[in-house]
Amino acid sequence: MDRLSTPRDGHSRVAGRGTARSLLLLSALAGAAGGAVATAQEDGRAAGTIFGVVYDSTAQAPLAGARVAVVGTSATSDTDEWGRYRIEGVPPGAQRLTFFHPRLGVLGVGAGETGVLVAAEEETEANLAVPSHETMLGIRCSVAGRGGDVSVGGTVTDEITGVPLPEARVAAAHRRKAGAPPRVVETRTDRTGRYLFCNLVSVLEPSLTAHFGTSESRPHRVGRPGPQIVDLRIRIADPVEISGTVLDHATRAPLPGARIRLLGTDRDLLADSAGRFALSGVAPGVHVIRTDHLGYASRTDSLTVFSREALGLEIHLAPQAVELAPLVVTGRRRAPEVYTTPGTRFSGLTEAQVDSVLPRVVDLASLLRASSTPGLSVRTVWVPDAHGLVREGLCVEVQRRRRGGTANACNMVDVRLNDGPVPEPIFFLKELNPQDVRWLQVINPIEAGFLYGDRGANGVLLLYSRSGGRQ
Repeated sequence: MDRLSTPRDGHSRVAGRGTARSLLLLSALAGAAGGAVATAQEDGRAAGTIFGVVYDSTAQAPLAGARVAVVGTSATSDTDEWGRYRIEGVPPGAQRLTFFHPRLGVLGVGAGETGVLVAAEEETEANLAVPSHETMLGIRCSVAGRGGDVSVGGTVTDEITGVPLPEARVAAAHRRKAGAPPRVVETRTDRTGRYLFCNLVSVLEPSLTAHFGTSESRPHRVGRPGPQIVDLRIRIADPVEISGTVLDHATRAPLPGARIRLLGTDRDLLADSAGRFALSGVAPGVHVIRTDHLGYASRTDSLTVFSREALGLEIHLAPQAVELAPLVVTGRRRAPEVYTTPGTRFSGLTEAQVDSVLPRVVDLASLLRASSTPGLSVRTVWVPDAHGLVREGLCVEVQRRRRGGTANACNMVDVRLNDGPVPEPIFFLKELNPQDVRWLQVINPIEAGFLYGDRGANGVLLLYSRSGGRQ
């Protein structure tokens, strides 16, 4: 078996015969680059080989598609699906490794360079890694100076859909002496739903709570020092219950054992002896149900439901593979019959339309304009937020009629995400990533007044997100 020795120069070197092994953690604090190095082929020296794995500590998985390079040479290799790479023809001696991947840009860190000692005609293993979230958190907070022993960061998401919530308010309350009010510090999430606190005090056991509109997360108490990741979840949309009965199209007899699947999820169940089924805890939005039974034609039905709905369906299956008109159910709390006035066009973008235009849009404003909704106005404004700070926002109006006033005046529509009201919608829409939108609908002020009362006086913008993590 090979034996490793570690000399004073910090490089790993083979003490016996065979392979040199070195575990190298690549972080944003790695050392500076060395000088240019000629390839082994250019100077005629015998070459060595470097191999290993690149690991993403933030995702707890190998990093596929990373470009690993020996600095100062043309020697490179791309990692496979298991994060493995192999670089041959490396000049012997002290070399420096680095790697490149879009993941580093997403995390906001750079790949530094790490030294490795390469022996001629031998192999050296160098396992590289993206720093963990905790490590990057400590790096970011190190520039903030000292004032506490806790740094906390994480993401605020909707509990049902998993969608990140930009502009959510996160509060850290420090415990004080009995009778004294807690000391509270606050921050806002960025457009990706991330937040960061530096210099909290562990002995005061700070309690973290996220707020979005009238909803808030469960408090999370932090009691240990050091950097740590705390993700907070807020339920801004209540789950939907979908139940129904599967029947024979001709005889209307129940079909026990029919298979019902909610496409795009892992929900899959069989109807009971009376042909009944129930799906609870379903995220609000547009859903597709597929029903199958031996000896019957399969059918696919679409449903659009809002928060806190309880839908009862009858799904009819034909004994032969004949074409049936699809069942389309639209549910909501206030006016379950219609979305728009009969005979009028749908104003918005369906899921298929959103997917078709996403490659051509750069922000939510361009996605809204792509809907070509009559009377829709989308523009940038500068207005004060709840704290009096003037910020850039996105004004969305329907059938806007300007009667003087300033250029930043805005008759803002009521914005609802997954049927939940959105606080400070002007700033929320400015930060919202269009890639998170599954479909959208614009309801004009007349219809919105009937459906939502005074809140719909300027119209309503309905946004439904892509559930689960997107990814």
